[in-house]
Amino acid sequence: MLGKLMRTALGQEVIRLIMTKRGLACDKILVRATGFSLLMHLFSAMTNFAPMPVLVIHTIGRRSGVERSATMPYVTVNGIHYLVASNGAKPNDSLWVDNLRAEPNARIDIDQQTIKVRARVLDFDSAERVPAWDLAVKMNSQYAIYQQSTSRQIPVIALDPI
Repeated sequence: MLGKLMRTALGQEVIRLIMTKRGLACDKILVRATGFSLLMHLFSAMTNFAPMPVLVIHTIGRRSGVERSATMPYVTVNGIHYLVASNGAKPNDSLWVDNLRAEPNARIDIDQQTIKVRARVLDFDSAERVPAWDLAVKMNSQYAIYQQSTSRQIPVIALDPI
């Protein structure tokens, strides 16, 4: 039902609203307070996959030194949380990935808790990356389509608690 609504003019207007700066900020507040992301549920309804769990990652801007945050879906393998930096198959990595490469110490809001983490961008062919990637693709096959649609290797980032 929600999927059909999202394909209507009203649904498209809701998506435009949530994708604004204020809409994304409201979604982050919702994730921090409840663990629920309206954006994830809308996107899931549009693409016919089950909503993934989400977290808010706080990074330090590599140029500005200012804290930045992003709401991200994640997978958990053997107690470690992993992010897939697909960036919608765009040719460049997301800015939050560049920030983590410059300063890997970050924090995440997950399950109504804040946890300090150290990020590791995994090698494309690493043994650790394979199960995280496979689980992410199982939960959302769009990741595999994104990888086929871009020439860059989509990063998978491990978030080790510190």
